[in-house]
Parts: sequence; structure tokens; C-alpha cells
Amino acid sequence: MGINRNAYLRYKAIDMRLRNRYCSAPDMGDLIEACRAAIEYRPSIETIQKDIKLMREQPPKGFAAPIKFCRRKLVYEYTDPSYSFDTIGLNDEDIEGIKKALEVINSIGTSRVSQQFSHSMGKVLSAYNEEFNDPSKNRKIIQTDQIPLYRGMDHFDLLFRACSEEIPVSVIHYSYTKMRFNVTVIHPRTLKEFENRWYIVGFSEDHESTRIFGLDRLYDPVLLKKAFIKELENEDLFLKDVYGVYQCENQKKQTIRIQANSMVTNYLMAYPLHPSQKVLKRTEYGNSEITYQLIPSYELIRLFRSYGNDIKVIEPQWMQKEINQ
Repeated sequence: MGINRNAYLRYKAIDMRLRNRYCSAPDMGDLIEACRAAIEYRPSIETIQKDIKLMREQPPKGFAAPIKFCRRKLVYEYTDPSYSFDTIGLNDEDIEGIKKALEVINSIGTSRVSQQFSHSMGKVLSAYNEEFNDPSKNRKIIQTDQIPLYRGMDHFDLLFRACSEEIPVSVIHYSYTKMRFNVTVIHPRTLKEFENRWYIVGFSEDHESTRIFGLDRLYDPVLLKKAFIKELENEDLFLKDVYGVYQCENQKKQTIRIQANSMVTNYLMAYPLHPSQKVLKRTEYGNSEITYQLIPSYELIRLFRSYGNDIKVIEPQWMQKEINQ
């Protein structure tokens, strides 16, 4: 609902005039005069009629204002005396949409927000822009990454509901390694983001264990009416004790120790890879030894390789050999 400042002020002026207990039931002349005082010029009768029509519209187009015109007296009045333009709040659906989005709002951009949340926030943002927008400040101060909508994100709302309400989901999963489709039932617990990609963690009936699936590989999810499996094996390992998503096979949580040059050390101290990160010592040249308590993952190995000679893995030895290959 694109509304400029003058229109918004007219709506508020009309609302206040209709709620005036000492001079109720205003006619068109009264409404025009009320708007003239608010915007400092006299609007036309056609403008006020259009304003009233829009105010009567249901959200998101209007404000559901219960304005009635009395043809006998040629006056306007609210059919609901308790209605106020200033007290328009969020309905239950809006509140629920915001509650859901609060868990992911720090991670997702506007292209990945659910339709329900997008509508709720649109009402809040439009109110802000209508009343406080300063057209002279048109330079964007904050620049953030806008990630394009990718395959699988259209199922985000359904999977979020499945996690929050503990509903099993039947999905078609495509394996990039085996290059084939397979139907499996997931008992989802958590949605996890890593490097702007989303994954779902849950018990897989097909694998009979806790697994993680990329949303880009899931097709045609369907909510099932069956008992939910709550006992998930090592669920926290997928969330807290690993950098990335895909764990190295047959590896448990262990100490990972690296040597880093001055530049990488400063960067890792500013942006730690994991809460377990500890800088053991630094030399006079700024180089350091850093340790982590993690389950090794393919993403961690890929990251260490990307630094080239700026990072050297000391332990475990198998990872050192893997990276040096």
C-alpha cells in the first residue's frame, strides 16, 4: 500500500474528526476543514471521497475503517465507536507470521521471507515510511547480500511448520553423488543455514539415523499423519560441534590444531570459526597456534585448503595428509 505523507495525514485527520465526541457525525465540509488544518491546504471533495473509500478497504489495501454515510443527514460516522485508526494492530495471523520469522530473520533476506511474514512486515514498514520517510535521505546506508531465490526455498514454510509442530514429512530426495531420486520420510527437528544455503536436520527412516538434507535436493514434501520420532541420535553434533554441514566419515569430536600466519591470525581472531576456538600462542612475527574442538567436516577441510600456505594443520595427522594431497 503505497501512501504518501499527505494522504496519511488526511486519513488520521478524518479518523480524529469521526471520533470527536463533542462534535460527532461530521459532514463533508467538516472533513475537508479537518484535513485542511492537517496538511495546510484545502483538499477537494473527490479527494476526501477517495480517502474514505480506501480507508474502508480491508488490509493490506486499506484500514477496515467502519465508516458509514447517512444519506438523510448527509453526515459520516463510525458504526463501531471503539474503532480507531491509531490503534490498528496486528491480527493473529500477522503475529504468528512474525513469531515464525524471528527465528530466521537474522539469516534470511527479503527474497526468502515467507509470504505470511512478508505481508506482516509490509504493514509495519509501510506505516514507518508513511509517517517518518524523509525524501531527502535517498542514499542507502546499509548494503547487504541479496541471495537469489534458489531451488527448495519454496518449501521453507512447510518444513518450518514440520519442525515446529513435529510432523513427519515424506520427500523425494535427489542424491548428487548417486545421481538418482529416492523417497524417504524425515522426522525434522531443525533448519540449519550455512554459507547462505539451507539444510534440514532430522531422523531419516530410510537411513534409520539422524541425517542432514539440503533443501535444494528435496522435492514434493508432504506432511504425514503418523507418530513423530523424537529420540534423535546425536542431534547436537549436527548443530554445535561441527563447522559446516557434512561431517567426515567415521570421525568424532576431536582437537584440531593449526598454525596460522599473522594475517590469518588477525582475521580468525576477529571472525572465529567456532566458539571452541582458542589462540594458544603468538610469535613475535604475529604467527600463532590455534585449536578447535570439532567434528571434522568437508567444509572445514575446504576452508583450510583455501588459505594455502597461510595455514598449516598440525593435528590430527590424517587431516594434515588429506590437505597436503
